[in-house]
Amino acid sequence: MTDKTAEIQITMNAALNAPHQRVTLCQTRQGLRFWLKRVERFAPHLWLVKGKPEQAFDRDRQSHRYLWNRGAAVPRILAEGADFIAVEDAGCSLTKLCDDADVATTDKLKAIRAAGHALARLHAMGLAHGRPAFRDMCWDGRQIRFIDFEYFSPSNAGRLRKARDVGIAILSALSQGLEGPRYAQCILSTYLSVQDSLPQALPVPCPVSNSQPRIRK
Repeated sequence: MTDKTAEIQITMNAALNAPHQRVTLCQTRQGLRFWLKRVERFAPHLWLVKGKPEQAFDRDRQSHRYLWNRGAAVPRILAEGADFIAVEDAGCSLTKLCDDADVATTDKLKAIRAAGHALARLHAMGLAHGRPAFRDMCWDGRQIRFIDFEYFSPSNAGRLRKARDVGIAILSALSQGLEGPRYAQCILSTYLSVQDSLPQALPVPCPVSNSQPRIRK
């Protein structure tokens, strides 16, 4: 076990032994940030509205693993167990980025163009996110990665599901204050230009094994 792996294990164990939180931002002593996601806890009567939390958690985890194995733009899985999954920090959501007055408009547009590119690439793989709102697309200064997959389906995505993705992304862009129309135009124009240049189907990489539980190096 490497020092990095040991640090992740120690930090993760501390979070698992702390009072329960559905999502926890963790940081090792070496500065590595990652998110620990656990099964949500709520009153049994809410199952009628939200469904069984174990099923919702497993669906989200299975979707994340499927997308990771396909080479999609999602955070790397660091560890997982029966009732948790730890994934690397993917940076700031586009919602928070657009709301940050200290970030220059040019930098915001750069991130949004990257989002349009990532969405077009996902669709070229025959997949759709299901709800690619700005809060579900994260930017670390280099790349966009998708999070939260409760609306994801591994089946081949047709035009309707892809169009729904694009519509949600545009509506989310429009909701980002006065610059919303500019953001919407940016993500749509990038998506269209990239879509025209990508092949209809991208090659599928070799799957990454996901035995449980383990720490991923």
